[in-house]
Amino acid sequence: MKRKTTAMICLLMVLFLGLTGCSQKAPSTTPTPSSSPSTSSSPSSSPQNTLDASKDPKVTLSFGGTAAPSDPASIGLQKVADLVHERSGGSITINVFPASQLGDAMTQMEMLIGGSLDMFMEGSTYMSDFGVPDNGIVSVFFQFNSEQEFLNLLESDLYKSWEDKFQEVNGVRTLAHNWMRPPVDWASNREIKSLDDFKGLKIRSIPSEIPMESLKAIGASPTSVAYNEVYLSLQQGVVEAAIATLDAIHNMKFYEVSKYILMVDSGYVNFHAWMNEAKFKSLTPAQQQILTEVCVEVGEWYSQEVKKMLEGYVKTMTDSGVKLINFTSEDRAKLAEMTMPIIEKKIADGVWSKDLLEKFEEAKKGK
Repeated sequence: MKRKTTAMICLLMVLFLGLTGCSQKAPSTTPTPSSSPSTSSSPSSSPQNTLDASKDPKVTLSFGGTAAPSDPASIGLQKVADLVHERSGGSITINVFPASQLGDAMTQMEMLIGGSLDMFMEGSTYMSDFGVPDNGIVSVFFQFNSEQEFLNLLESDLYKSWEDKFQEVNGVRTLAHNWMRPPVDWASNREIKSLDDFKGLKIRSIPSEIPMESLKAIGASPTSVAYNEVYLSLQQGVVEAAIATLDAIHNMKFYEVSKYILMVDSGYVNFHAWMNEAKFKSLTPAQQQILTEVCVEVGEWYSQEVKKMLEGYVKTMTDSGVKLINFTSEDRAKLAEMTMPIIEKKIADGVWSKDLLEKFEEAKKGK
């Protein structure tokens, strides 16, 4: 009942802010035009190949997100809004609501499904919470040897089947899945010289079953700490380490209260640009094409922008005295073996499909 009330309040906020034009605009720190999405990056994203929507019925859409206003993801949302408005000849206006203005991720996902929110940007792992349990295999730590394996999965028939099922079950369409975040690494005050040093490591994890099980599988002791309390918990020794994407370790200043950054690349994360299917179908073919192409195009910009920013982030952190600890391919293979029983048990218990592991391994190889 509480969540339904929250969703109703958020719906009223969308309607009010949409009417008054008070949606959050991208901050003035938006990258220079030279780093903006290129319309010539691929033939499919070129305006010359886009249908004319300038005379189509005007429509206003709401686009929610959870990232901070200065985060490249939120800047990307505004870029989508600006480019779509331009290329549609003004027939599509998108009001952007970053920084959880409309509620937390779960609330916004429920709003999207219910139709009170038109578009939403969030991590793809939410598919496993909303009718696509097989997608949970992506959250098992150490099962990707490289980012390329993850990218191969994104373009596979297996991943497409998850998106199709998510759309069928929830009435939510994937417009783009190529907004790649940095790898998941760990800020730590314990030096890890061998895999045995993970034993008993008090580490802050997101309160989600599979990441917690993954940490236990390697001998660590996962603890649930509110995200906004992680800095203080590291500083006071409540936890010895914390899991976060590499950019978050920098932006949340975790490195200030940590001696090491464990470059474990325990997982990879991508954002999805999702849209309510009924709202998508209400658009003209030209508007649908423009919206889809722009979301993909800005996703390419976002992924490249994140990589460029990471170089500076790592330098800032190491200059402060933090030591990077890298792991060999042999270490990663052993860690993958340690978390593999999680997958095997989920399949044996019938939680995940019987042939999931085989399809997953093939997809990572690009087959």
